[in-house]
Amino acid sequence: MNDMKKFELSDDELDAVVGGYEAGQKVRCNRWSVDYCPKCGKLLLNYEATITGVRGVVDGKTLYWVTFSCCGYRTSVSELAIIG
Repeated sequence: MNDMKKFELSDDELDAVVGGYEAGQKVRCNRWSVDYCPKCGKLLLNYEATITGVRGVVDGKTLYWVTFSCCGYRTSVSELAIIG
């Protein structure tokens, strides 16, 4: 018989513990090419962003929701794109 207790985490709690980064953590990202923010048009290369949650896992790598520092645009990036 399994003695493990079951419990549920809220979305915010789950987002804060899944993956290598925590929600609210500021990181630098690299898209491997020069790009522009879709919202404000700022040129982005090694841009700063804040982790806002975990979207899921693709090919064994965590996919994070991030908010750009330039204007608050929200998108998702792979952990491979996060450089610190």
